[in-house]
Amino acid sequence: NLARRRVYYINKEGFLPAFKNAFFNVFTYKNCKKAFKASRLVPINTQVVFNRLNIQLRT
Repeated sequence: NLARRRVYYINKEGFLPAFKNAFFNVFTYKNCKKAFKASRLVPINTQVVFNRLNIQLRT
């Protein structure tokens, strides 16, 4: 979104909000499921895998 607004420089204070926004837009359930399919990895129970991800940003 920043590049679309032609913002090519980001300071320390703006990095974390921008990273958080990008992170949650990329790591969606749908994208993760497609990545498993594209790599031909098929977990026995996909819900178990997604529940164990437990992704949290630390500040």
